Amino acid sequence: MSAELPEALLEPLRRALAWLASLRDAQGRIVCPEHKIEHTGKSAGAAVLAARLSLHDRPEHRERHRAFAIEQGRRLVANLHREGTSECHTFWPGRHDKYNSSNAIIDGGACSAALAELVEIFGDELAEADRTAFRAASLLHARTYLRYAVLDKGVPAQRAWGLTGLAAASRLAADSELERAAIEAFGAIEAVQNGDGSFPYHPRHWGAPSVGASDASSFYHSRIPAFLMYSLERLGRDPTREPFARSIRAALDFTEALHGPDGLKVGLVEAKPWYWGAEYEVASHVFDVYALSRGWKLFGEPRFARAAVRAARTWSAHLLPSGEPRSHLPGQGRTKSYQCPVFWACHSEWIARALPELAEAQARLEPDVVEPTRGLEISVRWYQDAALARLEDNCVVAWVRAGRPTSTIHYGSPHGSGLLRVVRKSDGASLLERQRWRCDQEGEWAARAGRFALARGWRASATELRFSLWLLRNHWRGGRWALALMAPLDVIWRGLCGFGSSEVSSAFHSSPIARIDSSGVALASALAWRSGSAPAGSRLVRRFEVDGAGLTVSERCETAEALRSLRYCWPLAASERRGEGSAERTYRLC
Repeated sequence: MSAELPEALLEPLRRALAWLASLRDAQGRIVCPEHKIEHTGKSAGAAVLAARLSLHDRPEHRERHRAFAIEQGRRLVANLHREGTSECHTFWPGRHDKYNSSNAIIDGGACSAALAELVEIFGDELAEADRTAFRAASLLHARTYLRYAVLDKGVPAQRAWGLTGLAAASRLAADSELERAAIEAFGAIEAVQNGDGSFPYHPRHWGAPSVGASDASSFYHSRIPAFLMYSLERLGRDPTREPFARSIRAALDFTEALHGPDGLKVGLVEAKPWYWGAEYEVASHVFDVYALSRGWKLFGEPRFARAAVRAARTWSAHLLPSGEPRSHLPGQGRTKSYQCPVFWACHSEWIARALPELAEAQARLEPDVVEPTRGLEISVRWYQDAALARLEDNCVVAWVRAGRPTSTIHYGSPHGSGLLRVVRKSDGASLLERQRWRCDQEGEWAARAGRFALARGWRASATELRFSLWLLRNHWRGGRWALALMAPLDVIWRGLCGFGSSEVSSAFHSSPIARIDSSGVALASALAWRSGSAPAGSRLVRRFEVDGAGLTVSERCETAEALRSLRYCWPLAASERRGEGSAERTYRLC
């Protein structure tokens, strides 16, 4: 057994595991309260969480964790089934139950990896029957399904998750075919990575359902470097050496760039906003923690460690006393997220996998989360393909986005062409309020242009109406009657009416021209409809700059003949405001 780790790290994981354990039925199945089924791929995460805690937790808890992990390992084996007359074996329900909200490669990658880890972690402590069954199930799925699926799935994060199971299974038996498929899958994932380190959630040439789905995703991004590092190390490959290092290092850099000094990410960079009921989420922090902690150990970059510690603390702070996770805190304009807490609790396996690195990082960073600064510090980091700038000085961190793929209400980042977030470093206070679907936002211009355009609204919502029926069924099964009935109405209101509306905003323009320099970002932009297109006669010049004492913003609406009811919403936290009532605005956030 390894040395005991700090209680502040162990207690939240122990509490999440206890909540999962409370959901078991007489057969040991973790039954989701919302979806009324056993999410087998997530139960795999619960097994790993318990197994890892059995290594690091207090002695009085270890046997209970071990028994729980083995129990769930047996559940995984029981759910491995042959697909009809095919040789393929998958872990059910996978794609066979629409309420599982997952698919075979995600569940299979998690299950194969979990079973392989149980064999390695417990070794001779496992009964011979369990060791044989766990090993056989992991390898059978990897050999008959994962070795093919990692080469043809359309979402990079899904391929990478399948890769974890393939790589972990390969440690159980030498198999050149598994290793060949794993390395080929790595190459395919690397090939769709953007030059700035980001990944499209769903590449266009891999069958993306819409243009917006090819946007970057703050929720999904960190899974890819996390899963790649995990897989390469299990294949005996060094992630810090080429041909792997450059891709992984760039992906980690983008992961860290999304994080702020308050432990939250800039959630408005999101290809899949329909998953979330708020402008941010912490459900993905578990993957961030693993990626950044492991990345720090491998690449030695201190800011990765700092971001990992903040992410772990923020995730823990969102747990309910029962151990049930939350994706976000309640607030104005926020609603329930689509995914269920069982998913989020089981995904905490990735924090458990990184416990030694996280404990070491936390010890080095204590007692201050934000390191003191010396002298004038100004940093401007520009991610060209995501069109995202991260500005930082002694006082604040701010994120500015330029262009982005055109969006619908379900896919594509809902805001851009200006400020997304501003956080004060001294206390982690957010200095800019953001809600995802409002036209009038702090720090943005709004107006009206033209008339309601039914055709524009229909183009943005026609295919979304069918998807809303799936959301209706999902909410209905979870007993959320009001949300179920609202799902189609929401598409009509935010899609048909919202995109057809005459309202325009500086946050909606999809193709501003950005100019980056050593202290900030300038945008040649416009007010635009939600579709991203701008009416004739709308031009806007914006400048966002850090100077060591905070963020200065200057804006000029140059022509507005085509606009009606032009208005500007000052940030409540703004100081040194100038230009009240004019077409120019300047202020400071600090």
